[in-house]
Amino acid sequence: MQINIELQKDITDTIITIKCRERNIFIERLIAALQIIDNQIMVKENQTIFALNLKEILYAESVDKKCFIYTANKIYESFHKLYELQQQLEPYLFVRINKSCIVNLNNISSIKTYIDRRLLITLSNNEQLIVSRQYAGGIKTLLGVK
Repeated sequence: MQINIELQKDITDTIITIKCRERNIFIERLIAALQIIDNQIMVKENQTIFALNLKEILYAESVDKKCFIYTANKIYESFHKLYELQQQLEPYLFVRINKSCIVNLNNISSIKTYIDRRLLITLSNNEQLIVSRQYAGGIKTLLGVK
């Protein structure tokens, strides 16, 4: 991979051009990483509302009809239902891993096969989550794993 940076004082916005032979999983992850930089969602902790950067999110989980967002250090409550978050965050490589959880693929550090065709993923904070059989194939495809 080659990275070229051109400084131009006459432009008003940063333009990123990706030149590649084919659009593959690496390119998709690169695009998602670039898009997530400026993106945030609103969450709450106790009675305080925060703007949370998407790159900080490890996963979101639905528990007792509420949706919680997990970062490395904190848990926030979402204003959205899990399916709404999934739709909103799909372009940024957030995927469903079971019926009550979506995960940020950018924060997965490892994946292992698990009992009964499921997967065990380890996140960047060493927390582990189980991918159900229903979603395991899609996760493998997204990550380019057979």
